[in-house]
Amino acid sequence: MVPDFLPLYAVVAVLFSLIYFSLASLSFLLVRLDIPEVWRLFRGLFNVYFWMVGASSLLATAVFAASGRLAFTAAMLLLAATAMAVRKKVLQLIDTQQAAWQSGDTAAMRRLRMIHWGGMLTNIVILSTLASSARFIL
Repeated sequence: MVPDFLPLYAVVAVLFSLIYFSLASLSFLLVRLDIPEVWRLFRGLFNVYFWMVGASSLLATAVFAASGRLAFTAAMLLLAATAMAVRKKVLQLIDTQQAAWQSGDTAAMRRLRMIHWGGMLTNIVILSTLASSARFIL
């Protein structure tokens, strides 16, 4: 049997990943995304975000499975699988919009900004859902 504090620590690890993205993505609202260095950092942020959420959710899945909490196990597994499945698609969307911008499509930066806002909104929904369910862990 797993001690009661381990599932809580596992959720805190996932929450850390989500909070990190929330805070780091705010700075990209203040700069233009058509600068090559900023674009590479922006793409890297999304890449690391999906890896961090996927890995920490897999860790949480193992902890919840060991503690016998099947609902939380399924939720963490779903989060990990979604993060790993969506990663490639989102990075392709970012690359496509950057290539479109470089070829002269002036609306590409607006679409890239929409990807940014969509990622932030999705992250906030996941963050608030996970934070509100943390009270059921102990």
